Amino acid sequence: MIVERTLNNLKEVSNLARKRSFDSNVVLDQIMIYFWRHGFQATGFRELTTETGIKAQSLYNAYGSKNALYYQALEHYVAVTSEVADGIVASDQTWDNKVAALLILDWGKLPYPDGCMVISSLSEFDEIDPKLNEVSNKLFEHLTACFIKVLQPVADELRADLEIGGIATQLLTIHNGIQVAVRDNQYPTDIRQIVATTIQALRTEKTV
Repeated sequence: MIVERTLNNLKEVSNLARKRSFDSNVVLDQIMIYFWRHGFQATGFRELTTETGIKAQSLYNAYGSKNALYYQALEHYVAVTSEVADGIVASDQTWDNKVAALLILDWGKLPYPDGCMVISSLSEFDEIDPKLNEVSNKLFEHLTACFIKVLQPVADELRADLEIGGIATQLLTIHNGIQVAVRDNQYPTDIRQIVATTIQALRTEKTV
């Protein structure tokens, strides 16, 4: 799994940096984290060379230009996030706990920054490359599908006046807002209240 590989890969980075060759996936994870923390404009090959221990020319040979590198880093983020979301859906948690987990999307043991790389970077996408919006939409569509998968089996426990597709879209919007709040260090008190209120609003009167 991507998440398990990520944890193992990060432990190998210091050793890989000393070798002539390196695992591009390992370094890509480091690059993703750096872009996530500092943004596109504040990141250059000099910073990435310092961060990864890989020479600028080697980074360019492996990934291409800074724009191409950022594109690949964002795609990597979407893949990791989608796998975490799929794991939540496949878990044996109750539906409301699954919804809560998808809304918050805690990284657990992964050494990632708080919040969401996509949400934090949206304002830069058009300036960098409009195609980045396509990558971010893949994540939003995947998360929406995850919410639908969780809600469909328990439709009888949800308010009859709410359509599941519409609920999933609203949950995605709330998820995105939570990621901004988490990034701004408002977790856990405010976030837990938002999640609890959101789930409560979905239930039928019989299940409240």
